[in-house]
Amino acid sequence: MLALGCSGGNEVDLAPVTGIVTLDGKPLPDAMVSFYPVNEGRSSHATTNGAGEYRLQYTGTKEGARVGKHTVKIETGVITGEGEAASAKNTPKLNPIYNELSELTGEVKSESNVINFELKSQSTTPP
Repeated sequence: MLALGCSGGNEVDLAPVTGIVTLDGKPLPDAMVSFYPVNEGRSSHATTNGAGEYRLQYTGTKEGARVGKHTVKIETGVITGEGEAASAKNTPKLNPIYNELSELTGEVKSESNVINFELKSQSTTPP
């Protein structure tokens, strides 16, 4: 027999996660922010607003992300609904270290979390 413990089997430890994403010091609007648990589990996602702010959603009705360490991916040009294709074309392309080859991490603690990301442009000019 397998005992499930006190959590009821389906309960997940979630905590609220908010933050700001900037690119070269300026807010990055319309970016998809995704937190993928290092261990098993469902990911959480958000889209930044005009001020670069995001608030993670675990499901359509539950805010937050699983408590623990996460790999974070930030993508631009992601079409999340109808009629957004034109704006998606005008978004800056991010360095792959922020998405498909992500080096970003975040640790979600059991209280409210503010996790900001300061990204740099893919092409940098030497000093």
